[in-house]
Amino acid sequence: MDKQIPTGIKGLDKILKGGIRERSSILISGAPGTGKTIMAMQFIYEGAKMGVPGIYISSEEQVENLRMHAKEVGMDFEGFEKKGLITLIQQPILAKKLISIATPLDVIKKKKVKRVVLDSLTLFQFIQIAGLMDYRKEVLDFVNMMHDAGVTLLTTSERPENDIDEAHFKQEDFLYGGLILLTKIRKGSSFERCLNVAKMRGQDHLTDIYPYTINKGGIKVYPDQVPFSLIEHDVAKKDKLNFK
Repeated sequence: MDKQIPTGIKGLDKILKGGIRERSSILISGAPGTGKTIMAMQFIYEGAKMGVPGIYISSEEQVENLRMHAKEVGMDFEGFEKKGLITLIQQPILAKKLISIATPLDVIKKKKVKRVVLDSLTLFQFIQIAGLMDYRKEVLDFVNMMHDAGVTLLTTSERPENDIDEAHFKQEDFLYGGLILLTKIRKGSSFERCLNVAKMRGQDHLTDIYPYTINKGGIKVYPDQVPFSLIEHDVAKKDKLNFK
């Protein structure tokens, strides 16, 4: 049984009852604007603060933009890059190939990397012309390679819907050991960000929906609070049913 490691994300480790299993694969999935990339950067950054080397592989954002984005939310990537604790890799999407694994594996061995982020899987669906099974195989191969390399993998992926109750699970959701859903629930004229751990294979965890915020330092989850927007949402649903 692999030990649990803390993500370092405030409040999330309480929901996960200590953290995530070492060498596991976690998928962070949500609609645009829910903070998937920030959570992924935070996972690498918090690991570096604990002296754990990490790799951040970006398939969409340029490395310079990632550094700037990290700095905007209070994470100094450059300082840890100089110490060899964070490595940023810009991995272009290649036709018929999910990712070239040679470079990341080389860095993993040289720097004894323990945390890897792949941001993101979204566009890979559009390049798998041969069909669904090719896409699933590529994703599963990558997940297995990371496990065999001894690293804990966190991957991001986009979903079109915001409503957790109406979420449609996609093929990659079943290929990862853990699935964390990020969403935005309507609250009057604004939105409240909420999180749910849909699954975490091989370990116990809290299963409710929890609010979180994005501020300086990144994401902070509130495991002891109920989303106010969710209460309003449920009341509105009941009123609608009673009216009918």
